[in-house]
Amino acid sequence: MIFNIDDVNLLYYHKLVKNYLVILAGSPRGGERTWKSLNKYVLQPLNADLAICCSDKWDQDISLFKIANYKWIFNEFDDYKAYYEKNFNGTWREYFNTGINTGLYESGLLHFVFKDMIKSQYLEILKEYKYIIYTRFDQLYVDYHPEFDGDHIWIPDGEEYSGVCDRHAVFPSKFSEDFFSICDYVDSKEALNDVPKFNNCETTYLNHLRHKGLEKKIIIYDRIQFTASLKSEHTNWRTAKYKIYFTDRLMMKYPGEFMLSMSNLIKKYKFINILLKEPIYFLNYLYLKIRIKGGKYKKMIST
Repeated sequence: MIFNIDDVNLLYYHKLVKNYLVILAGSPRGGERTWKSLNKYVLQPLNADLAICCSDKWDQDISLFKIANYKWIFNEFDDYKAYYEKNFNGTWREYFNTGINTGLYESGLLHFVFKDMIKSQYLEILKEYKYIIYTRFDQLYVDYHPEFDGDHIWIPDGEEYSGVCDRHAVFPSKFSEDFFSICDYVDSKEALNDVPKFNNCETTYLNHLRHKGLEKKIIIYDRIQFTASLKSEHTNWRTAKYKIYFTDRLMMKYPGEFMLSMSNLIKKYKFINILLKEPIYFLNYLYLKIRIKGGKYKKMIST
């Protein structure tokens, strides 16, 4: 068999480029049970490398830091607005002021900084991978992460709040510079001229992707994870109030997100398989299902 130079270069490229890099960005919350689910359902089956992006205020003596291939640690800011003041001189302040008490000002202002740091410092590392999985520390998985192929941005269903869910995304690494340039967007007049009536992280995320010509690349897939928290963990936006029974201090932040993840699991597997696979979460799902139906029944008989 005779190879031409293009064939050789292509073979060399595929040998060098790995398939997946998982980036955990934000605050290391959720606890060991949550992080074990990441390893079981995402890192191991996808043979993915792991990058961690967070500030130096967090305890690094946890399992994720021990298995991470990359640790992108920065000095904690007393006020994250200082990052914008140093790096941007447009309309970012006015833009964030349109999202006070919606999560945009309280949470998005922080999380967008992580994306900009990755864009500014680590794009060359991202190019070594075919796909990037950009997600959070507090995502607890109940099923195996799907493998994707193509030039799309895959986002789990639910939690869109008039935009698209901003907690997890999979995309080709060649989209990285555009995907992570959200700070440039919020600093632009285009963003300020396109503020929706209810402006939050999710609507800003969608408008940013639209601005970059990536909206049509979005594919929504069945959710396989929910946002978890340990009891009394600090959060910038919403504190978890809903206990996950039969666990040690584990909470869910958004019951609807949990129920959707489990509903998708039930559509995929037989009853006995779910009971063997994730018995604790399945029992919690049944408990919430009964409570929801009971609440509807009480409302019906009281009217």
